[in-house]
Amino acid sequence: MSKQILFGDAKASAREVDSQRKQRMLVAAEQKYAADPSVPNRLALAGALFDLGKFNEAEQHMSALRAANAEHPDVLFELGFVYKNLGRKDEAIAVWKELVAANPRHALAKGAENEIWRLDPSYKPSWLRT
Repeated sequence: MSKQILFGDAKASAREVDSQRKQRMLVAAEQKYAADPSVPNRLALAGALFDLGKFNEAEQHMSALRAANAEHPDVLFELGFVYKNLGRKDEAIAVWKELVAANPRHALAKGAENEIWRLDPSYKPSWLRT
C-alpha cells in the first residue's frame, strides 16, 4: 500500500508527490545502471541525482562519463548544468564552450551557447556574430 501524505496546502502536496516521483526515478535509474552500465543508463542515473539536488553525486557520474566520452555532446551539456548548480560558473562556461567547439552543428551547441550567454552577457553566441 502506498503511503500518501496530504497537506492543507495544494502546493505542499504537489511538492511531496514530485519528490516521491523523483525518488522512484532514482531507484529505477540505479537498477538500470546496475544491470547495464552503459552511457545512456549512467546519464539517466546522473540526471535522476541532479533532479533530486544531489549535484555532487551527479558530478561524480558525469566526470566519469566525460573521462570516457570526452566530446559526447550530452555529457558536456549536462555536466555544464551540474557545474552551474554547484556554483562553479567558470567551469560550466568552459565545458559548454568545449561542447560548442567540438560539435558546433549539434542541436545542444545552441543550447550551450544560450547558457553561456546567460552567465556571461559579453559572450556572443554564433547566431549573433557578424
